[in-house]
Amino acid sequence: MSSPTFLTYLLQGAALGIAAAITPGTFQTYLISESLTGGFRRSAPIAFAPLISDLPIILLSLFLLNQLPENFIGIISIAGGVFALYLAWRLWGNWRKGAEPQTADTENSGTLRRGVIANFLTPGPYLFWSLLSGPILLTALRQSIAFGAAFLLGFYGVLILSLLGIALLFSQARRLGPRVVHIMLLVSIIILVIFAGLLIWRGIFG
Repeated sequence: MSSPTFLTYLLQGAALGIAAAITPGTFQTYLISESLTGGFRRSAPIAFAPLISDLPIILLSLFLLNQLPENFIGIISIAGGVFALYLAWRLWGNWRKGAEPQTADTENSGTLRRGVIANFLTPGPYLFWSLLSGPILLTALRQSIAFGAAFLLGFYGVLILSLLGIALLFSQARRLGPRVVHIMLLVSIIILVIFAGLLIWRGIFG
């Protein structure tokens, strides 16, 4: 069997980046809802949220997760569920107003901030990095820093491009008319509430 190469880890990272981007969750639902109501320019910054939120997640997953209390993931799940309810409540306000498309960029920093919080308060990234991506990254780093960099480059490059693609796709859905946006936004709200309930349930009952 041939030894892993720079390209090997780059492709592994890219494959996991696609998987992370299309896995349904609070973060993806928030990205979609902002794309529907605010358009691509407003929702695009959310795609870069993992670059900010994932660093402490990676460090916790690789070095500290085994030393943390057993209920740590449960606490994160409950906090994520509460935040998902907050996002649903904000979207409900837009839905009641008719979900009129917004053209101003004034809340770009706010959407990015909420995207960072949504990603940070979801147990998925912690489990993803501790069980799947983390071991691969550690193996790559033990061989070469360049291999580790290749894995991260492939992962975040494809993850961000995929998230930007999702934002662009759903922002174009606004051309179908306010009624369609209104319905899709309501679906996003329902999905967020469902995710919130699942996160809180898992956090309490494991």
